[in-house]
Amino acid sequence: MLMLAAAEPTDPWSIVAAVATVLGIPVAIMLGWLAYRAVWPRRHVRWSARVSPLMSHGAAHTTNRLAVTFTGSQLTRPHIVEVELSNVGNKDLEPSHFNGLPVEITSTVPVVALLTFESDPQFQRVLTPTEKPDGVDLATSTPFHKGQTLKYVLLVDGQDPTVDLRASVSNAKVDRRAPATQVGEAIRQDRRTFVWTGSMAGTAATAMIAIASVLAR
Repeated sequence: MLMLAAAEPTDPWSIVAAVATVLGIPVAIMLGWLAYRAVWPRRHVRWSARVSPLMSHGAAHTTNRLAVTFTGSQLTRPHIVEVELSNVGNKDLEPSHFNGLPVEITSTVPVVALLTFESDPQFQRVLTPTEKPDGVDLATSTPFHKGQTLKYVLLVDGQDPTVDLRASVSNAKVDRRAPATQVGEAIRQDRRTFVWTGSMAGTAATAMIAIASVLAR
């Protein structure tokens, strides 16, 4: 006589435990990473400089009938320079971190004028600028808050200007990035979405494998 053994019913709590175990691993990693960022101080400044010629077409420099003036003075190779500094770390930069020295924005061509400067958020104070013939000094007597972005717009005059930034800071990192563009921001957002979606898909697939292995017992 052929005897068939009845399959033992699967304990639903085993499935729950398997899924909770799989899902708990990435959650624990994420919480640990957030705790590390909250406790470990990270002071990090990123800056960029966008240089835009006011007379970009070659014909503008081959005729005497077209000119750009500023307060009555004629400019030969005018450019607009937009400098942005962002505190992307998780801590404020206090005046003591700058060792009593200003942040220096320098240009290889003469600076005609500092046109505008602003802070985002607006209620936070800017690092007060002082114009120089070859750049701008930013006073470091006020904090540079985490999440704060400062923007300074300069008018310079000369061919192929190069802009640089120098800062003497302690326990902080300062690096340069390319100026933000709508395309660049869209690419970065797509990358973040792709990583997040891939992580969730991987976690879901692992959970399904765990459930299948429990059901197969």
